[in-house]
Amino acid sequence: MGATAVGGTIIRRTVIVANPPDGLHMRPATAFAKLARGLRCAVTVRNGEKAADGRSPTDLLMLFAPPGTELVLELDGEDADIALDPLVAILTAGEYDPA
Repeated sequence: MGATAVGGTIIRRTVIVANPPDGLHMRPATAFAKLARGLRCAVTVRNGEKAADGRSPTDLLMLFAPPGTELVLELDGEDADIALDPLVAILTAGEYDPA
């Protein structure tokens, strides 16, 4: 799933959560937030109508994202281009097998 630049600064990518067997649990949420806090861009993660500040592990956990959940990452700011792939890697670590 590709990244899309909108208006020159916002980048969005849809990802499927892996991290079996628990999905987006405390460890990946904390790693994601730690990385996001070091960036010069806003990081928003969406699960349907729910949105979370990517810098807050608690916000991320409130998205309730088990393996197979489709999340949308939105990055807006100076580091958006370089930050997208490392953030995606945290959410997609491991192999998700829906079978």
